[in-house]
Amino acid sequence: MKMKMMNCLEVSVLIALACIALSVAVPVTPKSANNEGDFQFAEAYLNRFYTVSTLKSRSRGPVTETLKRLQRFFKLNVTGTLDRDTVEVMKKPRCGVPDVAEYSFLSSNSKWSTNKITYRIVNYTPDLTVADVDQTIAKAFKVWSDVSPLTFTKISSGTADIMISFGAKSHGDLYPFDGPSGTLAHAFGPGSDVGGDAHFDEDETWTTTSRSFNLFLVAAHEFGHTLGLDHSNNPSALMFPTYSYVPTEGYKLPTDDVNGIQALYGKPTVIPSQPTTKPPQTTVPNPQSTPTQPNHCDPNLTLDAVASLNGDLLIFKGSDFWRKSSSDVTKKSIKSNWPQLPSNIDAAYELSGGNILLAFKGSQFWLVFENGFDVFHHGIGFLGFPRTVTQIDAAVHIKEMGQTLFFVGEYHYSFNERTRRMEYQSTISSRFPGIGSRVDAAFVMSGNYYFSSGPFLYQYDLKSKRVISTQRNSALLGC
Repeated sequence: MKMKMMNCLEVSVLIALACIALSVAVPVTPKSANNEGDFQFAEAYLNRFYTVSTLKSRSRGPVTETLKRLQRFFKLNVTGTLDRDTVEVMKKPRCGVPDVAEYSFLSSNSKWSTNKITYRIVNYTPDLTVADVDQTIAKAFKVWSDVSPLTFTKISSGTADIMISFGAKSHGDLYPFDGPSGTLAHAFGPGSDVGGDAHFDEDETWTTTSRSFNLFLVAAHEFGHTLGLDHSNNPSALMFPTYSYVPTEGYKLPTDDVNGIQALYGKPTVIPSQPTTKPPQTTVPNPQSTPTQPNHCDPNLTLDAVASLNGDLLIFKGSDFWRKSSSDVTKKSIKSNWPQLPSNIDAAYELSGGNILLAFKGSQFWLVFENGFDVFHHGIGFLGFPRTVTQIDAAVHIKEMGQTLFFVGEYHYSFNERTRRMEYQSTISSRFPGIGSRVDAAFVMSGNYYFSSGPFLYQYDLKSKRVISTQRNSALLGC
């Protein structure tokens, strides 16, 4: 059974990994303690909506770190303790999908393979008329189709891509509802069987107004999950996990959600305009407009990305790359080796095991074999980045630690290659003092770690956390 329910189970294209859920106990401190019920509630909440299996350490308990993740997500004061503000957020009515995604790296289920999607309303809530439910559900789908090439068609029988139902408590899946308030609904990501389905808690009172819970707002949110989106930490986004009423008349999808759905499916299809009768103007190309090829011996040369691949070094710049082996350096166009990759690569690194390259450009990434075969292409949010990250500056795999570090602005994110999960965020200056606050490219060569920032290349010792040597980027190319 393929599902992306709460982003906790994914089918990997190349690697199958098991997600492990650990039970935890919430730390009690005098300032944070409210009552025993709050601690029991928080324990259940963290186990349900946040993962703690990658946060164990000898110095800091998993729950303290998990509470900090929750507090960062909801933009609270980050204390790591169960204070009043944190409890209040936990007790807000919300969606049943976790806030911190657990990704198995190579899923095939993160989006629908077609833009023509069917849905079926299996049963109806008695709180509203059948006509009201039909109109509300159609309106909820429309906010997504208005900003994407997706179309949604309602069917009355058989199996649809998205099956919509109302149920209470145990309702036929592994995720029972909890009664009035609390969890309002949940949904499964794109896929077969239960994949794509949306379930609404019948113990709630559903309305089309500001009273109780507005079905349109909850349904539009859940349908975001059925299309492949995760929760956003932007409070104004529709995909924010907790419920709050906003006027629904003339509702337009917030920018954060528009960016998310278009990263998966693209922009709406535009009908081409009719050709005009005016003859086309002939323009003469300006010879000076020809893109200048990068001079590899320019002392101010900056690099787009650098990656190891089967023992060689790939150095990307513009539409070309140099391949540096132990004996020579050769230059080729990116398109000649990987027709599917764009120019001006932002970051790249070799997948553990060799022969497979991950290349990043903007909000997208590609996984390709050395021989040019395209394995996978997706938005970077699929790897577990927060929605605020729209571009990667650099990436490097640290084999000894089983981690890949992604550099974004003045921060870096750590991706655990063994568990296939994004683990933590830190500043570059605190983790790698001496290399500056921004990294353009990073790579490993002959067991040494290198970071490129501007025209300079820094050789770095991870153990002593210091720069060993500094040279120009052009030195990589024999200059």
